[in-house]
Parts: sequence; structure tokens; C-alpha cells
Amino acid sequence: MRTAFVGQLALKRWVLPVTSFAMFLLLWEIWGRGGDPIISSCPSAVWSAFIHDLASGQLMRAIAQSLPALLAGYALAVMLGVPIGIFLGRSSRAEEMFGFYFVGLDASPLIAFVPLFVLWFGLGVEVRLMMVLVFCITPIVINTWRGVRAVPVTLIDVGKAFGASAAQITSKIVFPSVLPAVLTGLRLGIGRAVIATAISEIFTAMTGLGGLLLRRSESYDMAGSLVPALVLMSMGIVLTSLLAAIERSLFAWSCNRNTL
Repeated sequence: MRTAFVGQLALKRWVLPVTSFAMFLLLWEIWGRGGDPIISSCPSAVWSAFIHDLASGQLMRAIAQSLPALLAGYALAVMLGVPIGIFLGRSSRAEEMFGFYFVGLDASPLIAFVPLFVLWFGLGVEVRLMMVLVFCITPIVINTWRGVRAVPVTLIDVGKAFGASAAQITSKIVFPSVLPAVLTGLRLGIGRAVIATAISEIFTAMTGLGGLLLRRSESYDMAGSLVPALVLMSMGIVLTSLLAAIERSLFAWSCNRNTL
């Protein structure tokens, strides 16, 4: 009974998104078929372009060129951003000395720094990796930092009262409490990583999905240019959904542990 009820709830959660997406595709198809193919397209044309790119291997080659820099840059941002955020949140002096750098970087038009990145790192995979790192590290640092600041002081005081060291307080009290904020920063960082990948490929290497998008748009192939754009969007959705699933599993484990 419970399994059937859960299945019905899951089905109901999918009804509205699927219905909305189907209506969007229908309206887009109607509008696209009546428009100028140079400046508009329709889902059927985009699907045909997608199948052609998939069959020719061009799309998979572009994905294989884009994905390593995206994942490596994002992983590096996570490995650096989370410890930096915890450090800024735990140390008032560090927050005063270095916090404004990340706040300023988060508010900066990072695309303006593309020429500098090209001069510093060349046109290879390094420039794409570094752009992904810089684009997505700020939400990770800032969310972790703010999350640490929001940890109740009483919890830290209890840890100190029981003789816990600074490292034990950070690992046993602060990090579990700040985990939701960290995961929020990771989800925001995914979107930034996808954007940085596309920008870096368009402005520098002319490879991967971004380069494919630029070449198609220059030849006024609207349906063809939408294929890499939608693939990039899909990559962001898949990676964000994966993080959301990890978050649900972590919190479910925490709730189960607390009920024991």
C-alpha cells in the first residue's frame, strides 16, 4: 500500500512538468514552422539536426572535448572552495582580509577577463579549466562561508566544553551543520561551470560544444546551433539533478540516524 501511494505521488509530481514541456514544444513547433528559418527553428528541425550530429559522431566528439575541462575545473573549484569557505567562516581575521576578494569576484563581469586568461594560459585545455574554476568557485566559497557563519554558537561552545579541538569542532560540528549550504553552492557552481565552458570554447579554443555552436551560428544554421546549446543545458540539468539526488540521500541517512 505504501509503495503504491509513493508511486502515485511521484507520478503526480511528474504530471505538471511533462504537461508544461509538451505545451511548450507544441507552441514552439507552431511558431517555428511559420517563421524565417534563418532566425527561427522548430523542435522537429532541431531533432533532425541532433540525430544527424549524433550519427556523424560530431556531437560526441564535441562533448568529449568539453566534458573533461568542465568536470576537472568544477572538481578543482569544489576541492578549493569548500575549505576556503570554512576557513573564512571560522576565522574573523581571514574573513576581513580575504572575504571581499570573493565578494568582488562574484559581482565582476568575468567574461571581461577572457583576454587575460588567454595571455596567461594560452589556447589549450588549461585556459578552459581555469575559467571554469574562476567562474564557479565564488558561489561555493560564499555559500560555505555564510553557512559556517550561521552555525549556532551554542553548538561550538558545547564542543569546546567537552574539550574538542578546533579540528574536531570543524569536522564534527561545523561541517555537518553547513552541509546544506555547501550543497547549495555546489548546485549554483554547476550552472556557472557550464556557462564558463561555453564561453571559453567560443572565445578561445573554438572546440567542443561552444565552438560547434559558434560555427553553426556563423553559418545561420539555427537548428544546428541549438543542438549544442541544448546539450549544454541538458548537461547542467543532469549534473544538478545528480547533486540533488546526493543531497536527498545524505539527508535521508541523517534523518534515519537521528531516529535510531
